Parts: sequence; structure tokens; C-alpha cells
Amino acid sequence: MLGQLYNELIHIFAAMRYKMYKKILCHWPTFVGYWMVNQPVTLLSFVNSGTSETACDITFIFNNYLNKKVLHKKINKKFLEWFIGFAEGKGSFIVLNNKVYFDINVGIKDIQVIYYIKKELGFGKVMIKNMDHNNPIGRTVSFYLTSEENFSRLVSIFNGNLCTVNKKQEFKNWLKIFNNQYSKDIFFIDRVIKPSLITGWLAGYIDALGSFIGLTENKELNAPYKTLYLTFSIYQKEFFILKDISGVLNVSIKNIKCNKDRNGWILTISSFKQIKLIVHYLKRYPLKTNKSLAFAKWCKIYNITLNKEHLYSIGLNKIFSLSLRLEEINKYKS
Repeated sequence: MLGQLYNELIHIFAAMRYKMYKKILCHWPTFVGYWMVNQPVTLLSFVNSGTSETACDITFIFNNYLNKKVLHKKINKKFLEWFIGFAEGKGSFIVLNNKVYFDINVGIKDIQVIYYIKKELGFGKVMIKNMDHNNPIGRTVSFYLTSEENFSRLVSIFNGNLCTVNKKQEFKNWLKIFNNQYSKDIFFIDRVIKPSLITGWLAGYIDALGSFIGLTENKELNAPYKTLYLTFSIYQKEFFILKDISGVLNVSIKNIKCNKDRNGWILTISSFKQIKLIVHYLKRYPLKTNKSLAFAKWCKIYNITLNKEHLYSIGLNKIFSLSLRLEEINKYKS
């Protein structure tokens, strides 16, 4: 009798302890974000050192892809996380005439990232569109797939690993048609995956939809007073993913504003505490597109300000020149 009661108590305490650990792990990304603000970049390596992430579904799982990948390719988890984030911002799961298609389109200046994706995956095709020699800037580059085998590989990457609600629904509809088209019976996996600072997803999403802006209030070089505005923003039609990202970066949801002109939402960050967090994260998970150039200029402005050089005319003039260059880079839309 006492033995049975003892065993029941042990099970109760074990369950309570599991729930407590689960809560701690689920708040781990938020704690890490807060902790990293005041830590040097070199300490970021600690974050990935053997921490279990499964309790709160922030881990991307690529077990199915392991069996379908191109034989000579190794699993590059960092790339795959980035690729999913980039595809959720720039990719399209297309259904046309009861057939499935997939592509990612970028501007011609980001052609290198399309070839990078093809090289890392080991499959897919590249096509340059709008071959107008009189308007080379207007040309776009597309990464796209053909064949059942390659579509199956794509399914094994994305199924259960998508973060945004819109893309999940788009992929779910796409998968249904894929099953019909190729007589498959693959179930849609609806896992809750959240952005975090310990995966590459957010870097891919920033590559797709992020913007780095550095402005001075008075654009005349010799003006006696200039006010610096250093901001980071992400535009998206879906509110909830921006809410998740704001949570990861310890930013109030008040920073998310409705953008009626573009029929969506925009998250804007200008606090240097959060900017520091973004800088540290993107040094750990580098950008792959032309936005890496904008980020480099943006970081220079950030460092000048951090060193208080902006309090003197020489520093302000440096910022002015960098902001003009940044503005020039931002004119190009990937």
C-alpha cells in the first residue's frame, strides 16, 4: 500500500518537474535575447552548445530530408533554416491547372543568392526573366523546380518547418495538389515553429523582407545640427509573424504599425538596445543577398554613434556620406 502511494507521488513530482523545465525552455529564446544585448558577439557560440529546443517547437527538423537529399550533399542546417526563412518571404508555392510549381524570384543584383541556393541544395534550375537590354535593372532571376523527385525533396524541407500562417496555408493547399498529381499520400505536418535568435530562419526572412535605414534630419553637409535616425524594419501582410519577431527582439508590439498603402504591417525598430541585438545576431547568421551591403553601411553608422563620433562634425559628415550610400543601395529592391 505504502509502496504504491510512494510510486504515485514520484510520478506526480516527476510530471511537475517536467512542466517546470518545459516552461523554462519555452522562455529560453527570450532570455537569450535579453542576455545577448549586454554580451560580446563571441559569447553567441554558447547559445548553440547542446541546448535542447524541442520543448517549445523552435527546432527545425530535417530527418525526412536526410533520406531524400542529393547523395553527395551534406545536411547544412544553418543554410536550410536560412532558406526556409527566405522562401517564406520570397518563395511561391504555385498551383496552376492542377499542377504544382515552386519558385523564388529576386532582382538581377541578387543573382548570386539564387546560384547559392542551387549550389547548396544540389538541385533546381535558374532562369533570368525580362531580358530587356535597355532596362537591365528591371530584370529578375528565378530559382525553380521540375520533376517529382525535386518536389519531394522540397516537401521534406518545408513540411512541418514553416513559421508563417500564410505560407503554411499556401503550402498545405500545394501539398494536396502534389499528392493528387503524383499519387502520393504525404500528410501535412502542422508544427508550431517560432523565430528565434538561435536559428538562421530570421536572417533569411530579413534577407527577403527587411530594410536598414540611416537618415540625418538635415541633408545639407554644413548644417550646424543634424539628428540621426537609425532604424530597422520588416514589412509583412501577416501581423502574427511580426508579433513573434518583436517578441524575440524584446520589442513592444506597439512598434508594429498598419501600413494601409501596402495593405500590410510594418515592424520598425530604432532603439539602440534592440539594434545591438540585431547586429550581434546577423554577425552570427550573415545575410546572403544585396542587403548585406546595406547592413554593412548601417553597422558603420551604428559604430560611429556607439563611439560618440556623431557628437562632432567629422563623425556627422561620415554618417551623412554613409546614409547617402545606404539610400542608394535601398533604391534597389531585391
